[in-house]
Amino acid sequence: MQIILTGLHGDASEQSVELGLARFFEVRSVRLVRDGEPDSPWAVVAVADHYGKVWDTCNRLRGIFHRGRRLGFYIPLHQDLGPEDLLPHEQLHLD
Repeated sequence: MQIILTGLHGDASEQSVELGLARFFEVRSVRLVRDGEPDSPWAVVAVADHYGKVWDTCNRLRGIFHRGRRLGFYIPLHQDLGPEDLLPHEQLHLD
């Protein structure tokens, strides 16, 4: 699944974001987006963690400050989540 990370500095790199998030997520890849303001990139971060963990961790980290900037952690709504991304108690089966 993917998360969006905002509030980065212009000197951020894919490697620095991956290293910074490694203690919270199992990071698969990071893609920086510098369109608009190059001094304020945002990142699309692909993680291998299940939805519940990503949700809880994003809520814990949202709003913390890094080098004077408030970080934002957003989970895009339009994602293909398979059954393996949700724990059994998070799944809803309507038959």
